[in-house]
Amino acid sequence: MAELDQKRTLILEAALKRFKRFGLSKTTMEEIARDLDISKGSLYYYFSDKESIYVAVVERMIADCFIDMSAFVETAASTDAIINRYLELKETMLIEYHFLFGINQWIKDMPSSLMRQTIELLQTVEISFLSATIRKGISLGELNENIDADETAQLLINVLFGLWVIWCKWQATGFDPRDREGLHCFMDREKKVLDIFFNGLRYRPAINQARL
Repeated sequence: MAELDQKRTLILEAALKRFKRFGLSKTTMEEIARDLDISKGSLYYYFSDKESIYVAVVERMIADCFIDMSAFVETAASTDAIINRYLELKETMLIEYHFLFGINQWIKDMPSSLMRQTIELLQTVEISFLSATIRKGISLGELNENIDADETAQLLINVLFGLWVIWCKWQATGFDPRDREGLHCFMDREKKVLDIFFNGLRYRPAINQARL
């Protein structure tokens, strides 16, 4: 079992290098097998097709990135600190893994089903993380205790995803995924949305007392 896990890990690492450089469409099973110095038949023993490797790569990368964030939420002193670190992580992910998240795919009217699956994987993890962040804010006395953390996190992800799709389509002409300034501009807009959203969730005892 350990040997099988090790083989899978090596395949995913090799595939990630290919996907980062060339994207999914320009990567073949034969190239991944050649990079590992194994036969294509051996590669098919572990994964049925290129798409299944792609999904496994995305799942592993997302899990690795958010393990640290989950631990940080537990010890963070404020929701602001959590959100700032979250935005730094997200910007790094977009810069390093833009092919995995299909910036070019979202420019199209109908992204592929695989790309939709990829985004759904990411959103599931982000919703869980933001829900934990909201609950942390409530425990710190920063956010209103009457907030439904799960429902609010889902709504927030819907808003952020809408911002993402609009931005991708706006970049349709002359888009360069290596343009760090452009990505930083997008992340600045996302930060403003998060600031507005979390400010609306904050606990305001003076206002509550005035209403009574």
